[in-house]
This record gives sequence, structure tokens and C-alpha cells, in this order.
Amino acid sequence: MIRSIFLSAGLVAMVAAPGGLMAQSLGAPMSDVVTTSVQDCRSGTRVDMPIIAWGADGVTLHANGLSYGAGSGPLADAGWDVDLAVADDFKRQLENYVSCASPFLRGTLGMLTAAAPVTENDPRTEQVVIFKHSWSAGDGIVAGPGIAKVGDLVGKRIAIQAYGPHVDFVGRVLADGGVSLSDVDIVWAADLTGDSDSTPAALLADGKADAAAMILPDARALTSGGFVGTGAEGSVQGATILFSTQEATAVIGDYISVRKDYFDSHRDDIARMVNILFQSEETVRRFMATPGDRERDALAALMADTMLGGLPAEEGVFLWQDAVTDGWQGNARHFGDPNDPRRFGVLSAEVSTALRGVGQIERPYELAVAGWDYRALTDGLNDLSDRDIAAFDPDAAAAAVQQLRRTGQLDANTRLDFKVFFEPDTTDFPINLYAQDFDEILRLAATYSGAIITVEGHADPLHYLRREKDGADSQELRAIRTSAKNLSFGRSVAVIDALKSYAADQGVRVNVDQFTLDGVGIDKPEFSPPRSAEEWRQNMRVVFRILTTQAEATTFSPL
Repeated sequence: MIRSIFLSAGLVAMVAAPGGLMAQSLGAPMSDVVTTSVQDCRSGTRVDMPIIAWGADGVTLHANGLSYGAGSGPLADAGWDVDLAVADDFKRQLENYVSCASPFLRGTLGMLTAAAPVTENDPRTEQVVIFKHSWSAGDGIVAGPGIAKVGDLVGKRIAIQAYGPHVDFVGRVLADGGVSLSDVDIVWAADLTGDSDSTPAALLADGKADAAAMILPDARALTSGGFVGTGAEGSVQGATILFSTQEATAVIGDYISVRKDYFDSHRDDIARMVNILFQSEETVRRFMATPGDRERDALAALMADTMLGGLPAEEGVFLWQDAVTDGWQGNARHFGDPNDPRRFGVLSAEVSTALRGVGQIERPYELAVAGWDYRALTDGLNDLSDRDIAAFDPDAAAAAVQQLRRTGQLDANTRLDFKVFFEPDTTDFPINLYAQDFDEILRLAATYSGAIITVEGHADPLHYLRREKDGADSQELRAIRTSAKNLSFGRSVAVIDALKSYAADQGVRVNVDQFTLDGVGIDKPEFSPPRSAEEWRQNMRVVFRILTTQAEATTFSPL
């Protein structure tokens, strides 16, 4: 059972419930804190629609004519009369959805699924997911001093905003590091960011948490610009960014869902809305990549003003850059490609596992999707090519890895690792034996597509040690060491070749530039000397290391 910590009276919500008022701890299931009566929701395309303070919602603003008010822009041209409002209070959003103040919900998949015990309890309010906005490249998990790897979080306190975007992020990273949510203490925060003393950043800074999930601007502030916190200027001494969505690029997805009764009454109208959003995503993506563009400046200024509380327009550009928008291509793949490792069903299962782990849902949920024929939603689009989320410079990645190895920092920059074992004196990876390993590698590569992944071949030192003990001369020992290094590099090449072949057979995309190959030889054995056949075999391995790229700006850039 997950252990949750609730801090101070400010972190307790009083909610109406049958029989009078009762106190509910922050982070309780949403079915305990939202008791609004369900109202029918079927008529009209004159609607209120929530957006959140997130760069991808600039697409919705553009579709509404760069206006929060109704009556202009592509949505109006398509017959919609939409009033937009920034709705970062998800509890309030859900209350409005149930009462039909708005038929839409806007949030991450974790947020939408946390609402499922409320929405899926009545056939009228069941959610239908109609659109995927983006993947996040703007969130991070900051760890205090002494926490260098995911495994170090066992027994630690992790601050997360209640009903916010980070439960599934933390759950995914923990699981990939071999840590269960039951191994940590969750400290619920009321707010995501700002001056409140109940944000994840504040709880970490105040010593009430050992790690915290937060937006990257807060993460960089606590870590002195994304490196190691010095304790000056609001940073936390020794704090580092353990993981960010610049590496875990396919973990936090943002969506729009709509009530089932409203969807059934307006399916064709909603399809037109989705097509308009696809067109706006394509247009916004183009002009936001063009400094000085008039539309770019106008949208950036609007987002900085209304989403970020009056900050300069350049902050609106940064907000946009924290999101990797999906557009038509990403939606078609995410909802329609059964071979996509990060498809909607996969994420739904991960999200349900995380939310059950923190006690916010009691059973798994997979929300309904619109089931669009995406070929019918291409009107007005010019770019239907498949786009990768991330691009790597393989030479820069290799140089970065070698620099880390030379300076002894490779282990410190390794966030996760995964091992594949060979038979003696072989570089063969038959698919019938390694399919399960390949599936896991492809999942990790897709999930952390912004991270450098080193493919480290290793060899066993037993033969070298025996010959050394027998008094072999230095020339023979050098030859053995060289042969082992070549064998180990051959293993790293062989596993990637086999992985590429397996991915092609499965219809799964893999970005080979993400992988950097290395042959370590006998320099880093698991056991030296091995004292059993099992230890001997564990030295014959390939290690996949997932590295942080926070300080390697020349290596990776989100598109």
C-alpha cells in the first residue's frame, strides 16, 4: 500500500458529500472530492472549452483566431462558437464537465484517467478522447543530494502535485529503475508552480521532500541552471535533475476528451474541430520556427500574458518549445498504429498502474477513443510525412559518451540500464532467444527517445586472469585484452544489427542515431574473477545505458 504524506492544514480540501461536510486529504480519489450532479449535455456548438497553461494549447488559441472569445478564427469558420479559458484547476474542470458547463476535459492522460472514477460512472459523462496535443519536453524530476540514480529513491519522499501531470511520469521512471511506488513516500502538493509553499519545488527546497516532479523552469532554478544546485539564488545545494521529459520524451501525453452524450450528438462537428486543430498545429509549428514572424510574435505574447501571468513574449516561445506537438501524423500513429511502442493503449496501462499505486483509482481504465478515420481528416493539410520526435547528432553523442568515460562520469550520468547476456565466444543474437529483450529495448528507446543510449559490449576476464597467473608475457596478455575488446565491440554491433532487423520485422520505428556503440572488453567485469558458471556468463553481456542529456545541448534537440 502506498504511503502518502499530507502536509499542513493548507493541504487539506473540504468538500461537500452526502450527509454533510467531510475532510478529504489532498490526493484522495477524485470520486471522493467531486460530487457534482450530472446534467445532460447534447445541444449546440456554442461551448466553453478549457485549455491549460501549456505551449501546445497555443494550437487551440490559433484555431480560435488568437482569441479567448468566440466568433473569429478557423473554428468559427467551421461553425463553432467557442469561449476558451485557462483552467489549471483540474478539480474545477471536472466539476464543469459533469455539470455540462463545458463538455470538454483538457489534461494529460494521467489527469484524465484520475477523473475516470467520476466520468465513467455515468454513460453520459464517459470520456471519448478526440485529440492528442503533444508530448512533454518541459518536465523534470529533481533529486536532492545523495540521489544519483532511480534506485536511490527507495525509501525517499517524492513531491507530486495532486491531480496534476506527474503521477504517471514518476511511476514510469520508477518502474524502469526497478522501484515500486510502494517503495517511496508520496508528498502531495496543492499547486504545480508559483509562489505557494505547497508546490513540489517548495516542498523540496523546504526539506519536506527528497525529490520532486516539476516543470523544467522550476527544475533549472533549483539546480543552478540544470547542473548541480549551489545553494545560491534559490537553488538547493547538491540538487540535480534526475530525469526530464527531454530524455523521457514519450511519457507525458496531453489530450482533449469530450463527454459521450455530447460526442454522440455532434460527432461530425467534432471531427471538423479536430481537422481544424490539425491545420492550426501545422501552421503554428511552421511560424513558431521563424523568428520575427508576425503571427509567432502575437501568439507568443498572448501565451506569455494569459498563461504565464504577464511575462515577456519570449517566455511564450519557451513555453511552446517545452511541447512536442503531434499534429495529424502523431495522432494517426498514436491511436491507429498497433505497432507503436507508445500507442494509446500502452500509455493507458502505464497510467492506470501508477494511479492505482498512489491510491487514486481502484481498477485499471482505458478511456474510449473517437476511432477517427484519419485519412478523412486531412483537409487543408500540407505535411502528412511521418515526423520523428527527436534528432541526434551521432558523432556528437559518441564524443559526449567518450568524454564522460574519460572523466569517470559515465556512471554518474547513467539513469537506467538494461543488460543482455551472450553465450561464450559468440556475437550471435537469434531472435527466437532474444525477442523479449528486444521488445524491452525498443520500449525503452521509444520511451526515452531524447536520451543517449550507450550499447556497451563486455567480455569475461577469466582467460586473461588464468594466463596472467600462469606467467604469460606482456605481449600475449595485450593480445588477449585486444581480442576481448574487439569481441565486446562486435557484441554491441551485433545486438544493434539484430535489433534493427527485429524492429523492421515488427513494423516498429527505431532511431539508430540514438545508440552509441562501445567495446569495453574485460575492463569492467561484473565479477573478477568469476567464481561460478553463472558469474562467468554474467560477464558476457551488453549493457544499455540511458544517459541524461541535460548538459549535452549539442547532442540532442527536440524537433
